[in-house]
Amino acid sequence: MDPINKRYPTLPFFDERHFQNLYDIVSVEPVKEQDKVMMGMLKSLGIEKGKPFAPDAITKKAMRQGAIDAWYYVQHWYDNPPKRFFFWSNRHYASLLQSDANKRFSFTYDDSIDITARAAQYVWCTYVPKVLSDTPANWYLAAMDDADGNKLEAGKLYKVTVPTNMPVKQFWALTVYDRATFSFIYTPSSRTTLSSYDMDKMKKNSDGSVTLYVDPKAPKGFEENWIPTAGKRPLPTFRYYGATKELHNKTFVMPDFTLVK
Repeated sequence: MDPINKRYPTLPFFDERHFQNLYDIVSVEPVKEQDKVMMGMLKSLGIEKGKPFAPDAITKKAMRQGAIDAWYYVQHWYDNPPKRFFFWSNRHYASLLQSDANKRFSFTYDDSIDITARAAQYVWCTYVPKVLSDTPANWYLAAMDDADGNKLEAGKLYKVTVPTNMPVKQFWALTVYDRATFSFIYTPSSRTTLSSYDMDKMKKNSDGSVTLYVDPKAPKGFEENWIPTAGKRPLPTFRYYGATKELHNKTFVMPDFTLVK
């Protein structure tokens, strides 16, 4: 089956359905050493391999609230990330690849597992490398705040100018995700991304750079420079494919998004 023109659900549930998903996974997946503590905790909720999962109404209500609380906890964490989260010290971009201190993504140490950092990483990014290189082939940098340090808000117009000297050997792309789900924002235009492959269609500045806009409604005359948000809180993410040394050593600095007032 070719799914190119089909939409199908892949997002996790942040309500009582999350626990049914856990049961379905536990029922078929092997248990690793690092899973055993969690398996014991899940057993206390009635989630156990080889046994039926049938929570009563009171348990379902508690599960629903627990999942909702977890969603709000993670969202609050992303709104208040540690300073090390940001790629440049004077900008507001964070790398989607936030490894542990060992440059891996297990977050497992000799004396502990960093469960908060692990949760934060895997909520917004599913597939990661085994080891994070100092010079990865690609960088994915998400705009957490605007140029003034304010959180990006739903329903507002933001812009960013992409310079002509983008540090890529292949291409750059800007994808705008839904901040609530870290997934695409679906709109009638089906446009989630603009890239260097779209340059011929976009209106350029006098120096060859392009200014991109993120908003529910396209600014007049800049329809081809616009990614719609449908009223969702945006998470604009620049993708640098074939990143060059200027990005690795951070001598290239990307402009922040600014609020258009």
